[in-house]
Amino acid sequence: MKDFAVFWGCTIPARFPFVEKATRVMFEDLGARPVELEGHTCCPEGTLVKANDHDAFYTAAARNLAIVEGAGMNVVTPCNGCYSTFKETQSHLRTHWRERDAINERLASEGLRYDGELKVTHFAEWLADEMGVGLIASKAKKHLWGMNIAVHYGCHLLRPQPAVRWDDPLHPKKVEEIVAALGARVIDYPTKMQCCGGALDRVGERDSSLAFARRKLHDLQVHEVDALVVVCPSCFQQFDLNQAALQRNKEDIHVPVLYLSELIALAYGHDPDEIGLGMHRVDVAPFLEKWDSRHGDKARLAEHFDISLLGKCYSCQACKDDCPVCKIDPTFQPTEIIGDLIRGDIDKVLASGQVWKCVECFTCQELCHSDIGMAETFRKLKELAIAAQEGPQSVRDSYTMFLESGTLGKPKEGARKKLGLEPLPASGGDAMTRIMNRGAESASEADGEDE
Repeated sequence: MKDFAVFWGCTIPARFPFVEKATRVMFEDLGARPVELEGHTCCPEGTLVKANDHDAFYTAAARNLAIVEGAGMNVVTPCNGCYSTFKETQSHLRTHWRERDAINERLASEGLRYDGELKVTHFAEWLADEMGVGLIASKAKKHLWGMNIAVHYGCHLLRPQPAVRWDDPLHPKKVEEIVAALGARVIDYPTKMQCCGGALDRVGERDSSLAFARRKLHDLQVHEVDALVVVCPSCFQQFDLNQAALQRNKEDIHVPVLYLSELIALAYGHDPDEIGLGMHRVDVAPFLEKWDSRHGDKARLAEHFDISLLGKCYSCQACKDDCPVCKIDPTFQPTEIIGDLIRGDIDKVLASGQVWKCVECFTCQELCHSDIGMAETFRKLKELAIAAQEGPQSVRDSYTMFLESGTLGKPKEGARKKLGLEPLPASGGDAMTRIMNRGAESASEADGEDE
């Protein structure tokens, strides 16, 4: 579905035009053709309107949908609240036909009729189910490699059933699949399904609303996320504007907040200024700076490893419990070391000393159905560790002995003599040293010529 009516709602155009801009850019990049129709009002918002007038709530919602039906279209909205209002209205008026008839009598004066047959889709639902993660990922120009991103779905994107039914209401995954397809590491966290608490602000419970925001933001900081992705303007307001309020009160909180469409627009190569990221209340510069640095980490890693194979290895983990060292030393987790590499933490891996616990038995390689294994990766990491002046001193001392004597140990001539063994031939250590020195000199000369 690439032709549809778009319903922006009130909050995005009025308070967060940068979200509208990013969403328009995203639609264009994906080849969508959204149509804006005249005559729409607030969806309306449930707490503020329905509590005052049940009939006004359903009449206004039905009128908005009738305008779309009159144009012969379906509707996509980037707002959880609008989505929830429309889905609730469809479900309610489908069974309460007398109310629907009464509403249609009112709408007839404007030449409108609500039948309820149109399809109402949230833009995240449109991305996941209409476009698909494969298409979304294929258009990315700058992947989110090495970035840790958490997702907040928001209550009205998923509930209540059966009015809303496109992802698991308690254990959703579709938005996270989109973020992961763009190359990020999706971080799970205990308060993921907790309400943002923004509705409390609308009824005068400011302190309670801030308490909701504070709890989740602290949780996200503990899990060291680089950004929180939301799909609802009310949730964005709670975690961006209200986080800024907490910061003004000198609270130690800083979690950049991005709308899903903003994240996609950035991955598609759009400049942060183009989509207005500077209009956020919570500075997103730390996220952007880390993202740029991660691309440097990726380039560095690509000099030594096949990154696609590392990713395949880490996503499989079929052999994670087969390493013989793991069975003796549970602190050695080779698959997590691969994960650290993918996350761009190569210096951390080299400094930790964990790579030296790989005994190069090749069990993982023999068991690997993709013939990857981890032994070769760990061998290369050991080389990089030595080059970085990391690793056991015993390894460097042994190498020095090898260059000097051609062996890794001096023979015990007394024991050999007792056993009637002849003295060993002279070592070629001196020759080996000369060869290696010549090689080093040649490499140095070649570097000088390149300069």
